[in-house]
Amino acid sequence: MVKKTKKKVISNAARRFAETVLNTTALLRRTAISKILNPGKDINSECGYPDIVSVADMRTMYDRSDVSARVVKIEPEESWSNVPDIYETEDTNETPWEKLWKELNNKHNFLHYLERVDILSGIGHYGILLFGINDGKELSEPVDGVDLMTGSISGNNKYELLYIRPFAESNVTVASKEVDDKSPRYGFPMIYDIEFEETNDSNNKTVTRKVHWTRVLHVADNRDDSEVYGVPRMENVYNRLLDLRKVLSGSAEMFWKGGFPGYSFEVHPELGDAEIDVDGLQEQMEDYSAGLQRYLAISGVSAKSLAMQVADPKGHLESQLKAIAITKGIPYRIFLGSEQAQLASKQDLHSWDRRVARRQNQYLTPLVIRPFIDRLTAYGVLPEMDEFMVVWPDRETPSDIEKTEVAKGITEAMAKYVGGNVAALISPKDFLTMVLEFTNDEAATIEQGVGDYEALLNPEEEEPESVEGKVQPKKGTNV
Repeated sequence: MVKKTKKKVISNAARRFAETVLNTTALLRRTAISKILNPGKDINSECGYPDIVSVADMRTMYDRSDVSARVVKIEPEESWSNVPDIYETEDTNETPWEKLWKELNNKHNFLHYLERVDILSGIGHYGILLFGINDGKELSEPVDGVDLMTGSISGNNKYELLYIRPFAESNVTVASKEVDDKSPRYGFPMIYDIEFEETNDSNNKTVTRKVHWTRVLHVADNRDDSEVYGVPRMENVYNRLLDLRKVLSGSAEMFWKGGFPGYSFEVHPELGDAEIDVDGLQEQMEDYSAGLQRYLAISGVSAKSLAMQVADPKGHLESQLKAIAITKGIPYRIFLGSEQAQLASKQDLHSWDRRVARRQNQYLTPLVIRPFIDRLTAYGVLPEMDEFMVVWPDRETPSDIEKTEVAKGITEAMAKYVGGNVAALISPKDFLTMVLEFTNDEAATIEQGVGDYEALLNPEEEEPESVEGKVQPKKGTNV
């Protein structure tokens, strides 16, 4: 006879707990097996790369690493190398707004501060530009006459601009954001905590102050999925920058230790159990290596020079630098600097110029310069107007050297055309328009010039005047 047992009922909570334990156990087992079968596969851990790069880490790297500063600065410095023309109308006569803009720019050096905040914003996720105005309020209070939804002018302000201060993210914290999803500023900062350095007679100290967003221009480069935070310029090449520091530091340490050959001191075998005077030998070696003594006075001991252990780090450095240049989309020679940039190919130069021009027109103009001028207008520092133009110099304009090379090529082509009697194959006009790509008007002007020049070299003899239908003989001839 089979005895019936009572079926145990398991609650849903107990079942979920049991499933969690089983899943966790299975995960730990797989992790342990993976470590046993594939040891050393945690690349970040093995190579000393941090899993998370903080803003403080990037600021330290920017301050202490030479190539890191190059990564952060190269695009802003190239973008601001030629300053834009900012004007109200294309009329040659200067308008009152244009005159005031020039006066204020000369006084406060606007473009200098815009370049600085452009650089600082790339160290971390953003940078800010603080406006100091004489409205008599605390920095934590909003500016009267500035629309709290859009930042545009909403009153008849006539404030005076006192100062401009750029800050990197390392000195700024977003204290609060707009949480109303019906507001145009939803998700944008409302209050910033900014660290100010204050100096007195005794020491320097840092003071944190709250600042309202109406007193700040928020600048964020390389925006991906956020309108507030950009991608730091060093982030996607941070591991390569660490490797560069390893190679550079290791090569210096290698030369310091291996550049000076070591010496082995051996007692002659026939001396038996004789011991070396270690203290005396050490004193002589110190005089030899640190002083001007160029000899070793030793007896019964032979000194043998050890081979130097020094390797050339050039290949390792180039590998890291090229990886950084590829990642950042910067031609390698241009990334290295001005001297190497002169050797860059025309294709690289044109590609780089197009990239910088795109950054100027698609980022700096709409997201930095225009908001900056709009904020000055909202303060009443600049008068309100309908529109203004921001025009960057054309980076594709050929240089004097390029113009000389083009002129040389055209001249040589023309000389070969004339000297090679190619006119039997193609007419001069077709050669000028189809081969050298002159316009029809330009080709006609050149042909006219050639005809005038030939007429000047070979003037036609004038026919003598006739009397009663007879040709008068030339002077000196017999009739």
